[in-house]
Amino acid sequence: MAGKRENYFRTSDDAIIYFEDHGSGKPIVLIHGFVCSTKFFEKNVPGLSKTNRVITMDLRGHGNSSKCLHGHTVTRYAQDIKELLDELNVEDATLLGWSMSGQIVLKYNMLFGNHRIDSIGLLDCPLGAVYDEDWNAHGLKNFNMDGYNKFLAMSYNNYEGYCGAFAKKIWGGVDDSAIEWSTAEFLKTPAWISFAIYSDLIFQNGYEMLPKVNVPTLFMGADSAVTANGKKIASSCYPENLNPAVYKESHIFESGGHVFFYMNPEEFNQKVVAFAQKVAKK
Repeated sequence: MAGKRENYFRTSDDAIIYFEDHGSGKPIVLIHGFVCSTKFFEKNVPGLSKTNRVITMDLRGHGNSSKCLHGHTVTRYAQDIKELLDELNVEDATLLGWSMSGQIVLKYNMLFGNHRIDSIGLLDCPLGAVYDEDWNAHGLKNFNMDGYNKFLAMSYNNYEGYCGAFAKKIWGGVDDSAIEWSTAEFLKTPAWISFAIYSDLIFQNGYEMLPKVNVPTLFMGADSAVTANGKKIASSCYPENLNPAVYKESHIFESGGHVFFYMNPEEFNQKVVAFAQKVAKK
């Protein structure tokens, strides 16, 4: 679909966003993680689109979207999602964010409420990387900016090496055959873009947004090299900080690590569809 003109959308500030729109029924919108792309949901879209409308997109600067120099903030990425949903006239969608995009999905709800969505989902999402929270296992905890700047310089000087190492961190021991193609996907996001969005991302504290969420929320997680305490934050830390009046579900995965949705597509799809259907009936 990447070669079709109708799969590209121009935002209000002239970024070009690549998206895919499959199936029909209640919409499910899947937003990928840091330096990733729609390709990471290739195992999920065919199954989900049998019963639902499924929309995926490459965030600006990522995948097949344009490599503009502006707008690489969590707020602008949330605005891009809103404009795409408006363009496609989507209603009552379940908006799911994986990894980095959990912060973006939360920001969407903070900015736009339930505009075109009726629920959200956080898929293995580190929230508030630099903040001193008991649940936070991120290496940048306690505003470790010396460590961040050292990491940035090392990564920028060998970006291909960084992307390869990140792929191994995600897939190593889970599915080594995916390391090569995912590294190629990572490299579609230029270094200056990846670190621009990452620099804004780490200062967003999605954990503080949770009590303000006003739509049903799905939490999913697994333990991995990316989120060492993924099961704990998805099953207790995050849900317990949600407004008690908001409906919530939590599901943990014992296998698949950070890419549990890719490694366990049938189980993931079934849980997502069941959640979306339950929300639609409320």
